[in-house]
Amino acid sequence: MSKRDTSSPSELVSAAQALDAELLRFEALSGQLQDAPLTSEKHLERASRTLKELADLDDALRLRVGALVQAITGVRTRQQTQADAVNTRAQELQRRTEVFKDLLTRYGGLGQSAADLNGRMQQFSALRQQESRTAEEDAQLTAVFTSLQERMAEVADEAATLAGAADADHFSDIARQADSLRQQLLSARNKLGLLHQSLSSKPA
Repeated sequence: MSKRDTSSPSELVSAAQALDAELLRFEALSGQLQDAPLTSEKHLERASRTLKELADLDDALRLRVGALVQAITGVRTRQQTQADAVNTRAQELQRRTEVFKDLLTRYGGLGQSAADLNGRMQQFSALRQQESRTAEEDAQLTAVFTSLQERMAEVADEAATLAGAADADHFSDIARQADSLRQQLLSARNKLGLLHQSLSSKPA
């Protein structure tokens, strides 16, 4: 949006200054006419000329007033245009804020899910580190592993969806953080799978 050149007077200022100048001339001539003596032919002729100038100035004043009114109308139109632009921007700000809050809430939910997964991984690690396990404990370990793998995949998908939504709405920070969480989850899932595979391949 271009800015108005402030080095020269605006149309409104110019119109007001021109009207003020004409008013000063009108007032000065009016004062001269009222104070002028009317006691000789010369006085009468001079007063008549002054009266003619005042009549001409009156016409000029009407034009100046019209120009000022037009300038004021232009200012009002320009101000309304700016007010409409500000209102549109305010609505956009409100919408963007609501979108951001929604994305942030979803990201917070992912963080909670990740924290829950971390607790379950610690449970899996504690079960895995037992030197001797019963068949029931082995079954429990497999069930925990399977549940972890599935949940990690779900949360990673949720993170990918969130990253896509944030990127589409041009919130790159949230998109980047959600994608980073997705990669961390997938990496942890792969490591968990390799760990369980090595565990399963050990001789009884």
